[in-house]
Amino acid sequence: MDKESIFVRVRFDVREERHEEFEKLVVALRQQADDEPGTRSYRWFSAEDGSYLVIEEYADSAAAMAHMERAAALLERLTECAAVGAVELHGPIGSELREWVGSNPQPTTFTDFPGRQSTED
Repeated sequence: MDKESIFVRVRFDVREERHEEFEKLVVALRQQADDEPGTRSYRWFSAEDGSYLVIEEYADSAAAMAHMERAAALLERLTECAAVGAVELHGPIGSELREWVGSNPQPTTFTDFPGRQSTED
C-alpha cells in the first residue's frame, strides 16, 4: 500500500423500485473506472437488505478527484436511485479533494495515524 493512496467507502440504500437501474449504473461506473489510470480498485458489494457498498482505492488525491469529475453524470443518476448513507475518505487528502469534502456535508475524512495529516497538490 502506497502512503499516498486514497480509499473511499460509500453505502447506498437503493429505493425498492430502482434496483435494476441502479445496478446498470454500477456496471457503467465499473467499466469507466477500469479505464482510469489512477484507479487501483473499484469494488461493489451488495447486502440482503438491498443496500450496496463501494470501496475504492486511488493512487492519490488527484486520481480520486479525476474519478469524481469523470463520473459526475453517472453518480448523479445513481443518487436518484438510492439514498447515500455513510461516505468515508481515508488517507492524505489533497487541497482540491479537501475543498470538495468541504462543499459536501456527508463525507467524513480519516487521515493517516499517527502523523500524516494531508498532502498539498
